[in-house]
Amino acid sequence: MVEIIIIECYFDIMCGMDFSEMIRQRYSVRKYDSRPVEDDKLRTVLEAARVAPTAKDTQPFKIYVVKSKGTIERLRAITPMAFDAPVVIMVGAVFDECCQSPFSGKDYSYIDTSIVTDHMMLQAQALGLGTCWVGYFDPKLISKEFDIPEGIEIKHLLPIGYPATDSVPGPMHSKRKSLEELVVEL
Repeated sequence: MVEIIIIECYFDIMCGMDFSEMIRQRYSVRKYDSRPVEDDKLRTVLEAARVAPTAKDTQPFKIYVVKSKGTIERLRAITPMAFDAPVVIMVGAVFDECCQSPFSGKDYSYIDTSIVTDHMMLQAQALGLGTCWVGYFDPKLISKEFDIPEGIEIKHLLPIGYPATDSVPGPMHSKRKSLEELVVEL
């Protein structure tokens, strides 16, 4: 319990907001302001990916930053899920570097890229930016359009930017199951 308090106090000092409050305020932004994301903030978000834990710390991922107008339009032609964000981060798994479970034989690519995406999503929130974790796209189309090398598959898109003033959480955002429905004590 002491460790949690220390971590929350550190977060309060660094970000000016309680971590628990920040994760409650975070929602999937689907409408963005036209303001560009500052390079230093984008770099901070990308740094959160770099320090994210992965299986055996192999960092089996590649990040593609889509932010030029032409490149964003190419992405929007493939999926509407880029929304109107000024930046979209594409997170890819590098399969040759992925670890496999010795029990199931499955690779950890989805887990590792999810951890990386989650770190960036929370860092963006701490910086006053909004995001929307996207998995609804055809990775084969993405690979073809952006010449993603063979052996790398885009697993997640993360549109990022300042939420529009009229952006609101989706209707399911506040509908959560109780802890009693989700947690089983053994």
